[in-house]
Amino acid sequence: MPEASPSETTEKPLTPAEIAADSVRIEEERRSRVLEKAGRSVVATAMLISAAVFLSRLLGLARDVLTAELFGFGPAIDAFFLAFTVPNLFRKLFGEGALSSATVPVLARYRLMRDQEATRRMVGTLATLMWLVLGAICALIIGVVWIVPASTFGDPGKVELFRLYLTVLLPYVIFICLTALQSGVLSSYNRFAWSSLTPAIANLIWIGALAALFMARPSSEAETSAWIPQAVLWMSVAVLVSGVAQWLIQIPEMAKINLLSRPRLALSEPGVKQTLAAMGPMLFALAVFQLNTFIDQVQAEIWVEGDGAVAAYSYASRLFQFPLGLVGVALSTAVFPLMSRFAAGGETEKLTASLLNSLRLLAFISLPAAAGLGVLAYPICVLLFGGPQSTPELVERTALVVILLAASLPIVSAIGLLTKAFYALRDSKTPTRIALVAVLLNLITNFIFLQTPLREAGLALGTALSGAINLAWLAFNLRRLLRGSVLDSVRANALPATSERLAQPMSPSRVRAVAASIARSALICVVMGLCAYLVEHALFGAFGLTGRTSRAISVLSGVFGGVIAYAGLAILLRAPEAEELLALRKRRRGAAATPAAPQA
Repeated sequence: MPEASPSETTEKPLTPAEIAADSVRIEEERRSRVLEKAGRSVVATAMLISAAVFLSRLLGLARDVLTAELFGFGPAIDAFFLAFTVPNLFRKLFGEGALSSATVPVLARYRLMRDQEATRRMVGTLATLMWLVLGAICALIIGVVWIVPASTFGDPGKVELFRLYLTVLLPYVIFICLTALQSGVLSSYNRFAWSSLTPAIANLIWIGALAALFMARPSSEAETSAWIPQAVLWMSVAVLVSGVAQWLIQIPEMAKINLLSRPRLALSEPGVKQTLAAMGPMLFALAVFQLNTFIDQVQAEIWVEGDGAVAAYSYASRLFQFPLGLVGVALSTAVFPLMSRFAAGGETEKLTASLLNSLRLLAFISLPAAAGLGVLAYPICVLLFGGPQSTPELVERTALVVILLAASLPIVSAIGLLTKAFYALRDSKTPTRIALVAVLLNLITNFIFLQTPLREAGLALGTALSGAINLAWLAFNLRRLLRGSVLDSVRANALPATSERLAQPMSPSRVRAVAASIARSALICVVMGLCAYLVEHALFGAFGLTGRTSRAISVLSGVFGGVIAYAGLAILLRAPEAEELLALRKRRRGAAATPAAPQA
């Protein structure tokens, strides 16, 4: 007897709220199985996530260094960064965020019903809708951009370049969002290999194109100035090719699970309706952040005179994303499943303990990262972005942006962690409302600071100020939700240290220790930052060279000196975070040395 399709079943359809809740639960269960299988703690998982993110960010940094080496801070690269912000906005809205979060829980339900044809119908319809809707949006944007006269804006030449690059880059949206749909489907079937490799493959294609352009660049300065706009166009083509490649390489994997489908529009399919209904609130929440990033770039172009403002802010923000991914994103991603499980079980005292301990560890990691990035901002920018197409003034402006962004690193990292706590408590409205107010405040502060000598660095200062208000507001609301749970955690039983180290119950002394730990980390950071600056400054002067080789040696030495100073002081002052990391390393060595027990 054939099985009933989802459209025929009497089971109640998933609502958007249930889809969001299931998305949290499915991700939590998947990560929990990984933790149980490997026997890792949250700290160890964060370290592994950091390693994976590190590889991806390293390729992205190499790409940005080559971009700065070839194109510097001129009008062509300003136009490219502005143009690329548009497809990047849609990629984050439709591809990486709302679509996958809304699709995975529905696909999980379909798999349980074992109706392969209905699943294929749903996936095929979503893919067809993406071709039609995103294609229409791209055509509309391109049409509007070319209809508006270039003379409307201050620099018609840059507007012409923006139009050209945007026309090439916008179709990237379609392919990268189709890639995200494929990744969501494949992850539902426990196939992660190719989907995890797609970002690296995209970066490698981009780097390959830059390397080819590097070898083909003219030798004379006059020819180079005329060559750069055309070379940036070829780089835009490479970005489009990388999107197509990411989509194509996952098609064989889709065929293996028999989910390749011809174009279709089965709009009556329940899974399609549920997915589209759930995407609405998620799109709004994501748009709050992504539109802010886009408007930052536009404000920099409009209100800062001359060329280079957009490029300086873009290079600096990408450099800022490097430690942010290693610190804030990794830890919040690792602790999220733990908080979700405690929230689902009504164990708010354990959720509070895991949150406070995570904040303590976050301060221990993010404060030195911010201090090191801030004190070494100028030599790092000279090393990475001081190519032949750059000028000392624009490198200094980029370094100032990096310094002010570094000040917001602990703030942005903590915002991510507190937002995850709200999501674990199934409350996505509160952080979204707070973020919307913070974005409006950020736009106002950006406008004010852009009129000052800070120029594009005013965007970074506005980010830090609005972020601080966002963090304080989140903490105030979360404190009301978790009121009393700190004292309750004192009476909770101890949790297994091997898998839930960060959720050890709090005692009054441990609660006080959180504030003391953050203060201690801040104090050590001052010494570490001074040490890193002195080492870099002394070594660069000692070499007496003007090339970037001496900068590379002095910067690496400064980083190494800062790490040694911070680690040494942390161990000397018996910082519990350092002891936890050392104990983790010993446990991992012991686990590796101990032979596995025979199976029963």
